[in-house]
Amino acid sequence: MATNKNRTKKYRPRDPESIKLKMQPWKVSAVIDPLAAIIDQLEQQGTIDVAGADEPVFKDAVDGSWYHSPTAIDGVVEAYAIHERRFGLDLHLEGLRRLGKALEYHMPICQSMTDSARESLRHIRLATLEMTAGYAKQLIKDFQIKEAIEEVAA
Repeated sequence: MATNKNRTKKYRPRDPESIKLKMQPWKVSAVIDPLAAIIDQLEQQGTIDVAGADEPVFKDAVDGSWYHSPTAIDGVVEAYAIHERRFGLDLHLEGLRRLGKALEYHMPICQSMTDSARESLRHIRLATLEMTAGYAKQLIKDFQIKEAIEEVAA
């Protein structure tokens, strides 16, 4: 039968910052799903939500707030551009970047544009799944620092 052995190995809980985001898919979804919802709405309904002076917006399912779509898209693209440069990757960000600019300047959006943006999201999702939680937090901080520097310089 089972005997009660003394455990010689000390329990050391894992650092939550070192866990890959593929083990925390809700965090990946928080980034990707709002952008995918914008693309889905464009493809399925041919529309985009607008507010005020015809500014494209989307409602975040997590917090229920409305956000400016081009700004959100541009923020994600710029953050992942930092990741691209660091690791010498090609995340095919141009499709998502073009969609954001088309929304910002009220340009017509065609199927090839949404397909390209969806391909960008696919690459972003795959890259995010391989990030650790700590690296993702640092990437967000680095992006915020970059924006603050650009704001001061302008």
